[in-house]
Amino acid sequence: MSAPATLSPAPTAAAPAPRVERAQAVWGLTAALLIVVAAWWLGGRAGWDTIGQGGVNMRLLPKVGEKAPDFLTEDVFGNPVRLSDFEGQPVWLMFWGSWGPPCRAEFPDVQAAHETVAPDGVNLLGVSLDESAEAAGTYASVNGGTFLVLSDPDRADTEAGYPIYNFPTHMFVDGEGVVRSIVLNSMSEERAVAEARRLLSPPPPDPSF
Repeated sequence: MSAPATLSPAPTAAAPAPRVERAQAVWGLTAALLIVVAAWWLGGRAGWDTIGQGGVNMRLLPKVGEKAPDFLTEDVFGNPVRLSDFEGQPVWLMFWGSWGPPCRAEFPDVQAAHETVAPDGVNLLGVSLDESAEAAGTYASVNGGTFLVLSDPDRADTEAGYPIYNFPTHMFVDGEGVVRSIVLNSMSEERAVAEARRLLSPPPPDPSF
């Protein structure tokens, strides 16, 4: 008689990864993500945490009816520019940053409005804050900007007269250097044109007289 066949043990299935290892992997990924988010939050672009603080901005800025403070800064090519260089001419001051979504969103409307009111003599000065002159100039150029772009990356030149906590902030200054209106948010082309053209008309009479 032949020897009985020897039965091989059935192959065993691979043991599943222990739950503790999976949990450790998940927690490791979560911790890494939290570190990245914290680094962005603490060291990210200056100004993001101040977007939208319109109430604070309105309290600190020059008031409508007051003289707009003069300042000396540079354009994105390094040329000195004073607000008082435009004495006798209406000026639309826009404080902005190419890093801010609201500023980027309104840029085409701002440019279109500028093209409409520039022939009327309204000067648009786009004062870039919290970014390099190169970043501001490049963004404006790539997106068809033709207005004068100024750069005050660390706010050393404009902070004293214009403590900006809202992006964008628009100020409309008449030929006498008086602030006629302030807009603390993005504007449509129509709104921007309307505000700028108000500078071409005499100021309304003072109701106190």
